[in-house]
Amino acid sequence: MTKKHSKEKSLKNQNTSSLITILVVNIAIFAVALKTDQLVAADYEEMLKHWQALIPAGLGVVFIGVINGLLDIQTKARLVFWRWHDRLPGCRAFSYYVHRDPRIDIAALKSKVGPFPTAPSEQNALWYKLYKLVEGDPRVLQVHRLFLLTRDYAGIAFMLLIVLGGIGTMAMQTYRTALVYAGALLAQFVLSAIAARNYGVRFVNTVLALKAAS
Repeated sequence: MTKKHSKEKSLKNQNTSSLITILVVNIAIFAVALKTDQLVAADYEEMLKHWQALIPAGLGVVFIGVINGLLDIQTKARLVFWRWHDRLPGCRAFSYYVHRDPRIDIAALKSKVGPFPTAPSEQNALWYKLYKLVEGDPRVLQVHRLFLLTRDYAGIAFMLLIVLGGIGTMAMQTYRTALVYAGALLAQFVLSAIAARNYGVRFVNTVLALKAAS
């Protein structure tokens, strides 16, 4: 395993409990809506107190691993940045994002890396080289972890929208509850995707800012 993959795996492992909680809460809401035909019910508190009974800790880790593995990195990037091509944030690091962060001294950065590339693949390659120089910085680690957390959350939210939203449409007692539930799942996906996008941009620009200031 490469050092990059080992570090990213370590960061993702830190997010596992949060993703399990997200999954359990979604399952609890789905179960209550299916049983009671409403999204606001007193059963939530009791169900979440005993989340181990819904998904035991060990099984939760397996579930998260399997669910995350259903979508590859490129697909998750498309879901987060809503771009089919050049979807990784590093692809626009020097043509777009660098000019929108006041922390970055552009003149100083150019003096260190030379003229900024314009081709998306070249931008991403240069950004990645800079990232490798500062990947251990606590500021980079923090925003990288948050990006991975929200990116994976967006991927899970998308699959829950498709799977639980589809099941709810057919199985819930009234169409009104099914539509409200589907709308809540859609909102969850959109909000998590926007959060992931913001953290992704912050991740890219934090690397550039540190390199410019070094």
